[in-house]
Amino acid sequence: MFPIFSVSDAFRRAVGEMLESAGYGPHETAWDRVAHPDFRLRRYAQSAANPSSALIVPAPIKRAYIFDLLPDVSVVRRLIQAGSAVYLYEWPEEQDGKSDLESSIRSLSLAAEMIATEHRGPSILVGHSLGGTLAAITSAIEPHLVSKLVLVEAPLKFGEQTGALGPIVLSSPTAPLGAVPGSLLDLASVVAAPEEFVIGRYSDSCTSLLDPEALAIHVAVIRWSLDEFAPSGQLIRDVIQLLYREDRSRAQRASFAWAGCPIRLAGQNTCRGNCRSCKPSGPILVRFRSVEEPFDIFV
Repeated sequence: MFPIFSVSDAFRRAVGEMLESAGYGPHETAWDRVAHPDFRLRRYAQSAANPSSALIVPAPIKRAYIFDLLPDVSVVRRLIQAGSAVYLYEWPEEQDGKSDLESSIRSLSLAAEMIATEHRGPSILVGHSLGGTLAAITSAIEPHLVSKLVLVEAPLKFGEQTGALGPIVLSSPTAPLGAVPGSLLDLASVVAAPEEFVIGRYSDSCTSLLDPEALAIHVAVIRWSLDEFAPSGQLIRDVIQLLYREDRSRAQRASFAWAGCPIRLAGQNTCRGNCRSCKPSGPILVRFRSVEEPFDIFV
């Protein structure tokens, strides 16, 4: 249904492969595959002395190696150095339209449960973009599996509280059941936030020109940004309809509160000095309100 965007996906991947051939591809840490019928996980080298575990959940429209892009800027390596057993969730790249929001959350929950069982305790859950949204919902449903939740650019407000993407997703036509080209989703992001996705990128390029190390990192990130794959059309349909339009995650969001700064994520901020505008530097701690299984969130 989207032949132009499918061609764009192929062209972008070809450009990315050219950059990788020029030496700007990822330099990943050694890993092995965890065999399971319901999910795909990368498991990185770990010792028997690992006291904790971490599960990284990337966005389901780009490949996961952004978290292990280069040795000097690798989230995976930093977590390993901190003593964690590290796992990286991989979304299926060959979608047949059967993967939806419910099955995605269920698979993520099963992966977190397997890790918690193996390491005899809850994990740190790190989520990016839509992957972070799904990680947050999973954490709200299965709080006993999560010790800390780290969210990177993950939308948590939907319905009337939707940010820049609101006008696009609320007026968009119904997505097809087949795979949705990554280029189409990338275009939606550019239209919603051109300062971040266009102006910011060129600004970073100019800033990096006189620093070879910074330029190498920047080009490697560009190479990753071109490495898109088409997620399930049913998953995108569910995200648009159930999250953005119907705001089905409202019940889960009501369980979150800024530490020291109670906030209803679907309502008004009653700030007491710890909100993002008051404390813009450093991570912001959010505490999950659960009598039995409390955990912390950093966003």
